[in-house]
Amino acid sequence: MGRGPAALVLAGAWLGVAAQMSAADAPASLPATQQPLEEINVLGEQPGPGLWKISKGDHVLWLLGTLTHIPRHMTWRSSEVESILSQSQELVDSGLSVSASIGPITAVKLYFQWRHTEKNPNHTKLKDWVPPPLYSRFEAVKANFDNHDSSIEELRPGLAALRLYDRAVDAAGLTQRDTVEETVRKLAKKQHVPSPPMKLALTDPQGALREVGGLSPSLEIDCLDATVTRIETDLQNMQQRAKAWAVGDVEKLRALTFPDQREVCLTAVSNSPRVKALVDTAQQTWIDDIESALMRNRVSVAMRPIYDLLDANGPLSRLRADGYTVEEP
Repeated sequence: MGRGPAALVLAGAWLGVAAQMSAADAPASLPATQQPLEEINVLGEQPGPGLWKISKGDHVLWLLGTLTHIPRHMTWRSSEVESILSQSQELVDSGLSVSASIGPITAVKLYFQWRHTEKNPNHTKLKDWVPPPLYSRFEAVKANFDNHDSSIEELRPGLAALRLYDRAVDAAGLTQRDTVEETVRKLAKKQHVPSPPMKLALTDPQGALREVGGLSPSLEIDCLDATVTRIETDLQNMQQRAKAWAVGDVEKLRALTFPDQREVCLTAVSNSPRVKALVDTAQQTWIDDIESALMRNRVSVAMRPIYDLLDANGPLSRLRADGYTVEEP
């Protein structure tokens, strides 16, 4: 199975950190700590950034750097990607497919187990776990971005952070749907370019959920703090990154600091050995798939979040260390 209950396990395990999130209604006002957000205005078709070129000998893999938050009304189209796909033998996706051998009864059990896991234990509320200064900041942001959502108080700190972040991003005029990745997948399918899914096997999804649910919500306080801080300070830069990505301005993307709270949140849930193993396996599997595609194919295409590619210690450093030539756009 791909995105069913097994995906819920991962969503719970990661506390939704890397999940794609749905949009919500924009708020009427912004926190006092922020300057008013201007309406983001990136309309029509945009090319996005150029491609990284990874090569060894006469085998080449072209790598598209994607961005999680892009302008909501933007249409992405890259003639460069379309042209290269027409010559390619494979698309290496950035998406993750989780497989678990479960039947329909277990699937239902997993759903209800997930619903229990996402809430604080023993009917406690968010404020019972969060230090008062942080909870006051959380309430101030919530009042502007998610004022009518009382159920957020039942969620664990990491999931409360995710939901509030979701609302704030939508208010900035951005979408977190993987529209660019979806477009590339459709182009590959249209041109009959195979795209084998990156698969991770989850042998005991119920056990994984029990392990995550057993973690103390107090481990997620730093995740909530980092998320609230990013909402308070980074929404305008988020808009600027979205504009820079849309027009392919990689240098501006480099110049804009990227306070990615996902690492903080991931550290919290990595207290679960199963989660840490899944994360480590996912990172290594992507590198393995890239190297395998380069070995098999004369031309391949792949996708990866652009700030991973701009990270000096990111996956491109691994590929360079393995003897591949990496050329930036």
